[in-house]
Amino acid sequence: MSDEAKALDTARINTGRRRKRELSQKQAPVEPIFARLEPAMKRKDWAAALSAVEEALAAMPDEVTFRGLHAELLLHKIRDMGAGLPVLHQSVRDAIEKKSVVWMSVAIRQLFDAAKDYSGFPHAERFAMGKDLSEHILAANPPQGSDGAKFLSYGAVAQYYYETARRDRAIELVEVALTWLDAAPASDVAKRDVVQCPLQALASYRSEKLCYEECCSAAQNTAPEKPEPRSPREAA
Repeated sequence: MSDEAKALDTARINTGRRRKRELSQKQAPVEPIFARLEPAMKRKDWAAALSAVEEALAAMPDEVTFRGLHAELLLHKIRDMGAGLPVLHQSVRDAIEKKSVVWMSVAIRQLFDAAKDYSGFPHAERFAMGKDLSEHILAANPPQGSDGAKFLSYGAVAQYYYETARRDRAIELVEVALTWLDAAPASDVAKRDVVQCPLQALASYRSEKLCYEECCSAAQNTAPEKPEPRSPREAA
């Protein structure tokens, strides 16, 4: 090896070591938090889990996983709309400002997930945030493009369109997500794990049983929510 090649190799090794050290330093403060968070989630102690997540966010305020879990706990586990909605609104604003599909995907899954109960959500706020996020997600990761993990966000975006009575658009987006998954370089086991949710959604949207390789899903009763009439104050 030439002296130049040796120098480049040494630089790469040093860079790798530095990045590993920085990652370890970043993770060290949250390791004790995870030690409390995971057992709390398993035993469904939502108050303890929330305390751990809020401590994690104090140390890592821009960690999207904790941001999403914070909203999830407040809105869907503890059901505290007064505390949870401002958290979600801030996450939506941050996601759009960052132009990050990952952040936007985390936010929209709090709003449009067929498995979640939205009976306590303010109707107008939910659909306004869903509209904003759906438009930004599709602009950043359009259906005709081959880039981006479309299954991360397209399921929730499709559910938004389905609940706003645009069934054909919802079907189109789920089909795009399944096509993307089919071409994705992943093991068959991994694909089977991921494909179940979009396949179930598509079966419900089409009102028929569908199969993808060994996975099959029957239609479930997920009739789109009819938009409620808004008061003049809400309209304003």
